[in-house]
Amino acid sequence: MPITQDATYPVSPDALLAALTDEAFLRERAAALGADVQELTVRTDGDRPRTEVRLAAPTTGIPPVFARFVGDRVTVVERTAWTPDGTGGHRSDLDVQAEVFGRTVQVTGERRLVPDAAGSRSTVTGEATVDAPLIGRQAEAAVRELIGVVFRREDEVLNRRFGERN
Repeated sequence: MPITQDATYPVSPDALLAALTDEAFLRERAAALGADVQELTVRTDGDRPRTEVRLAAPTTGIPPVFARFVGDRVTVVERTAWTPDGTGGHRSDLDVQAEVFGRTVQVTGERRLVPDAAGSRSTVTGEATVDAPLIGRQAEAAVRELIGVVFRREDEVLNRRFGERN
């Protein structure tokens, strides 16, 4: 089952991108997730900003069958490299990874920021994969649920920043 997430914001795609690549926002999002920022890099190459965030994220909400294997925190690395999409918006590949007991947990896909009547729309599509024989499918479902939590918290932080509630 794919990951899908849509949200609208009362700002232009450029303003939304500026928020998503702002160091203060990335730290605020991490705090909203209860995660500790271990490393954060924001680089701007013209209209192609890049971010890399390494977090120690809590495993709260992980199904009990997996929680006993991962402990109370896991290191997660999220990389984004934004490019203009040619229609007034921006796009970035999703690249989120974690290692749990030598097994790779990965979320890949795409995020688009496009003009919308309300200002802009953020659309995320992707897949979760877990390199774990026998329990991989169950673990992937748990990862999809956690990604949903991440985007809901991000939405809350963005709405506070933009002063509106969707």
